[in-house]
Amino acid sequence: MLKLKENIKKEESIGDVLRFWRQLKRISQMDLALDAGVSSKHLSFVETGKSQPSRDLVLKLAQSLNVPLRHRNVFLRAAGFASEFDEEPFDGQKMGIVRQALTRMIKMHEPYPALVINTAYKILMTNSGYDQMIKFYLGENALKKYNNVYRLTFAEDGLRQYIKDWPAIEHFMLGRLWDEVVSTQNNELFELYEDILLLRTGEKPFTFPIDNNLPIMSLTLEKDSMKASFFTTITMLGTPLDLTTQELRMESLFPTDEETKRLFLFKDQK
Repeated sequence: MLKLKENIKKEESIGDVLRFWRQLKRISQMDLALDAGVSSKHLSFVETGKSQPSRDLVLKLAQSLNVPLRHRNVFLRAAGFASEFDEEPFDGQKMGIVRQALTRMIKMHEPYPALVINTAYKILMTNSGYDQMIKFYLGENALKKYNNVYRLTFAEDGLRQYIKDWPAIEHFMLGRLWDEVVSTQNNELFELYEDILLLRTGEKPFTFPIDNNLPIMSLTLEKDSMKASFFTTITMLGTPLDLTTQELRMESLFPTDEETKRLFLFKDQK
């Protein structure tokens, strides 16, 4: 089972945490030392506990390893220092300007669906296009029942029943989720993966459906002979200074055919 490093145990030193992330990223001591501007001998001493790094060096090493801000705090605590990065509540006062920007972005994407999620795929904001889509496929109360994209999709009464080529999409989404668990070492994401794994519908081999007319894989929903096909983009906020901001994602759905465009334009005019 994957060993997560978000919660530091008493016996785990900065050397333990550093070695874990360096090996996870498949970076040699020599390469990491060069990037951080220290000797490989000194880095080796840090990993073995023979040398105690400064706060500045700890942050340099975490940055060189491209560790998420949440885990840069882990690095610091393991070395005996206070955390550097705060975690502001998304609905708090300090996040007001960010919420305003995200509201404008998802509203400008209408009539097509867009939403804001965090790193664990919790739904934080939606636009009218997304609300209408979910309402059509799953009913009025779906977003109240499921506030997570993966749970909304994988639940027995969720979107999966309307997704064309579901086995392929299921396999892709599970693979992407596991990759993110490994790369972020986020406990909340790991718990989500374990829950979603229980909702998996099949394990048989399959071939991904490929449309040679498109450069990307599309998602097609079909209900009552009404079909909508999309591809998605993920937008992240640049230069984040706190955990909440770094973990925000805006997902936008774009129509891949004229039928889907007309469907949403028609709904928008009603």
